[in-house]
Amino acid sequence: MKKIINLICLICFLGTWNPVFSSVKVPAGTSIPITVEHNVTSKTVISGGTIDAVIAEDVIINKNTIFKKGDKASITVLSANKAGFIGKPGEITLYGGKVYDTKGDEHKFDFNRQIVGDEKTWPKVCLGVSIFFLWPLALCAFVKGGQAKLNTLPPIDTRLSTEFMF
Repeated sequence: MKKIINLICLICFLGTWNPVFSSVKVPAGTSIPITVEHNVTSKTVISGGTIDAVIAEDVIINKNTIFKKGDKASITVLSANKAGFIGKPGEITLYGGKVYDTKGDEHKFDFNRQIVGDEKTWPKVCLGVSIFFLWPLALCAFVKGGQAKLNTLPPIDTRLSTEFMF
């Protein structure tokens, strides 16, 4: 008889037990640090393309890991210009991107940055001088400026564009 009463009590307990899975609100503007997987230059990237990246560290909200370190992300390249002659520097303009949460859902983030390479002014000076005095100095016009570089470190701080429920 004890076993039957224990069984009935267990069934009643399990029948009323309802685990509540709470959802977490991830607010817009949440910081997500990402790192680029490999060095990128204005010579190797194209306008309208993307740059592969990974999440640099876990993003935890209310003891829930929303974004896990090492998960994929990508940065959108708005424009890219290679370094040019007469010391013109290369440029990369980055605008936004995508990051993936631990469930695999895609989320957009805000990010704006313009990266400019090293400008070399001495070819311009030599070219200007060569027009009037020493025309062989005009060969300095063939010197290119530096490429714009996006290095793998330090992590880039990005912000979520919109809030969502996780």
